[in-house]
Amino acid sequence: MASAASAAAPPPFLRRSAGAPAASLPSTPAGKQAAWLVGALAHLPIPAAQITAHFDHAYLASVPAPAPAALNASFVGLHNLRVDSVTTSTTSTIVFVVTVNGKTPWDVRIEVDPKGLISDLHAQPVGTSPATVPPPPNTTPATTKATGVRQIPVGVGTPPLRGTLMLPAGKGPFPAVVLVSGSGPNDQDETLGPNHPFLDIALGLAARGIASVRYDKRTLDYPRRINPRTFTLTDEYVPDALAAIHLLRHEPDVDPHLIFVLGHSQGGTYAPLIAQRAPELAGVVLLAASSEPLAAALVRQVRYLATLPGATGANARAELPDIVAEAAQIASPAALEKDKPGTVLMGGAGPAYYLSGLRYHEVATAREIPQPLLFLQGDRDYQVTVPNDLDVWLKGLKGRRSVTVVQFPEADHLFLDGSGPPTPVEYQKPGHVDPKVTATIAAWVESARAR
Repeated sequence: MASAASAAAPPPFLRRSAGAPAASLPSTPAGKQAAWLVGALAHLPIPAAQITAHFDHAYLASVPAPAPAALNASFVGLHNLRVDSVTTSTTSTIVFVVTVNGKTPWDVRIEVDPKGLISDLHAQPVGTSPATVPPPPNTTPATTKATGVRQIPVGVGTPPLRGTLMLPAGKGPFPAVVLVSGSGPNDQDETLGPNHPFLDIALGLAARGIASVRYDKRTLDYPRRINPRTFTLTDEYVPDALAAIHLLRHEPDVDPHLIFVLGHSQGGTYAPLIAQRAPELAGVVLLAASSEPLAAALVRQVRYLATLPGATGANARAELPDIVAEAAQIASPAALEKDKPGTVLMGGAGPAYYLSGLRYHEVATAREIPQPLLFLQGDRDYQVTVPNDLDVWLKGLKGRRSVTVVQFPEADHLFLDGSGPPTPVEYQKPGHVDPKVTATIAAWVESARAR
């Protein structure tokens, strides 16, 4: 659940890649394009003729014009790319791990169309968001043998995102929760490494008689339809959550008066806005909800990582100057307002994306909405922290009625229990959301019946 990734992870539409392979890439259509791209990025800029020869027309049409210049701009500063391993390989898809600039591991996913041209490209630092290929949507409802829980494939929003309606065993109508994931192109389970926090929460709620709907991020399912010139953080979170609420309100097995929204990380930041635009919601759950400005949070996180021993600390110390410089570009509303709409900033986003975040006031919005609020926070979370985030929420909400706070001393940003200083490495260890987290949510949801 961490932004299935970082609370301050940059947006996903045009991530960057580069380099010269060490491990071999397969000779599949996708593998051949990966090998070409790795080689081409070692000799920037890539000629426009090569870009148009290797990327399909639809993908190039989704990139700010002129597409070759925009793509080359997104690759600037990346070199010495080493392919370390291939984790997934099919005819049309390849997922592999690379080391960028000799220090930072990245996940890369390339998909090709029937003609063998690149139709989708995602790359992001390992530990910020998954580059794994989402599984194909199910065509028939699935039932969990042990519990009788029903998992029904649904489409959320327009065009439809891959989603799952999970219904408890027995007869409804049931209370229901919409799960809104954090930053990055997350799948509906908020998959991060071997962990699936939203799946854990959905199953835990279903076992306690509470339905849920979860869905892929639009930045995962339709990245080519996103226009970085106009795309905002509100666009990233609100419309699809409202569509999921609408879906639940028309589901016969769901009580339309007991629908809640649950946001994790940056999804929690925007949960109050979702509730403001859906006043029929019965309550709002905020899991490790960030309130610190994005630029400041990103710099703080990297500075923390720079204090850690080993490769994690060394990599963070090497990256810190660049992170500070990039963060400065997105921290000032006045500077962003002067930028041209086509300016490519951190993560490939445009000024509109970061301006929207600076103009949104999540704590004030939470204070204004009438719904009860439940805050859950892991004390070992280095991405969204008690002093930088939770305390800010609580100070701004002082005196507001119906605010419940529960902290979990051993939980990290994914609400996985651990010990010692938290690091991104622990996200790669298999685990499950602390059952006390789901039990707390379920008890609070059930208490709504008496409110």
